[in-house]
Amino acid sequence: MFRWSLFAAFLAVPAFGVDESNSPPPFACEVRYHFREHLGAIKSGEKRVSAPSYEREALPVSRVVKTVSLTTQVVEGRVAYLPCHFLVKIAQNNGSETGTLEVNIADNSGKSLADFPQVIPNPLTRTGDTSRKKFEIPIDQELKKKIEKALLAKGQFLTHVDLIIGMDDDFLSADFPK
Repeated sequence: MFRWSLFAAFLAVPAFGVDESNSPPPFACEVRYHFREHLGAIKSGEKRVSAPSYEREALPVSRVVKTVSLTTQVVEGRVAYLPCHFLVKIAQNNGSETGTLEVNIADNSGKSLADFPQVIPNPLTRTGDTSRKKFEIPIDQELKKKIEKALLAKGQFLTHVDLIIGMDDDFLSADFPK
């Protein structure tokens, strides 16, 4: 058993000198904390909350991992305000144009959050409406309060949290950690 795990680990190490033409395109991921703000003194008939806005935290850029039959772009990491581990993979069989998108978000104990992992045909392209995909991250009231206290200003409240995966040029050129 031990020898097999060493062999499997060796096959899954990041590939150096990989033929990039056979690899899925690079992609980036970020966590978006969507919020609104309670507006101060308002007159009758005026809106009570601001327009939606968000703060974001980037995950590391994707890296190529090559195994015997698959070439995969992988993003793995954590963000400061969520007690979660993110693992996002776009896998492509060697010689195949199609691939899969696998998204897993796990808590600190390693247990996947509700609705995760998800494995779907890769919907992402480098242009147009399919250049980004979002996944809502479930958070409970306790975590919501912690995020609001640590990240948001007084009067702001969290509405939801998303993981955004993108591969368009604007998304890839954002300020992501290298």
